[in-house]
Amino acid sequence: MGILRKIVSSVIPRKYKHSSIRLFQKVLHSGLIRLSGGEEEALFWAYAQAKLTPYTMVQGLLQGTFPMPKVDDNRTFTWFDPDPRGIIPIADFKIRNDLLRCLKKDRVQDADKRFEIRLNSNFEQTIINCSKPRGEKTTTWITPEYIKVMLELHEMGIAHSVETYQDGKLVGGVLGVSLNGYFITLSLFRTIDNASKVAFCYLLTKLKEDGFKLHISGAADSWFTQFGSVNISKADFKKELIPAITAPVTFSSRIPELAL
Repeated sequence: MGILRKIVSSVIPRKYKHSSIRLFQKVLHSGLIRLSGGEEEALFWAYAQAKLTPYTMVQGLLQGTFPMPKVDDNRTFTWFDPDPRGIIPIADFKIRNDLLRCLKKDRVQDADKRFEIRLNSNFEQTIINCSKPRGEKTTTWITPEYIKVMLELHEMGIAHSVETYQDGKLVGGVLGVSLNGYFITLSLFRTIDNASKVAFCYLLTKLKEDGFKLHISGAADSWFTQFGSVNISKADFKKELIPAITAPVTFSSRIPELAL
């Protein structure tokens, strides 16, 4: 509501008295709600008009929404709140047999071929690699503005990366945001086979060991299905969200041991 009132207030001349401003705010606020289709939609509209900052990013994520670029109407970002939502159960994630074989094989590899996992060692390069177009695509949703905000959130200890190295080179990784017991996976990348899957496997194990309560990823019909992703209704998701964001959980610096 604060952002919405700020936007409404910005169009009212200062010469009006405080009481008049309050009246105009109520009238314009009511009209915006009707035009946008409801209070929640009006709030999303307000966030879309505001510049993306660490504050607006966290505010949106705490409500269970997430920002994506929307350039067809000259807006940099719009906020999405899909129904259903894809989550990976913290205590019941899955690792496919082919990935298990890869992980077991990796343990007996020569040192220069073995995967090494690091946490938050090179967040900036991880998000830059995630932002690179893939396949035949020429654009990406991870824009320079988005990267700037994520780097600030990383400095605050909110955004994190799990990185895969081989022979000292960054070859894969996953990045996301932790808000108490709520973790949002945002993107992954790899330059060699299985590097992103290995990083994600370590992330899943870490979230379980650290005591996280809710983990959202892509829809259950996406790449994340192999890890046990399921769809739940938006209503059920919001019920799980409140306990998660109020749980006293931190993303620790400990790299988990995989039980293979």
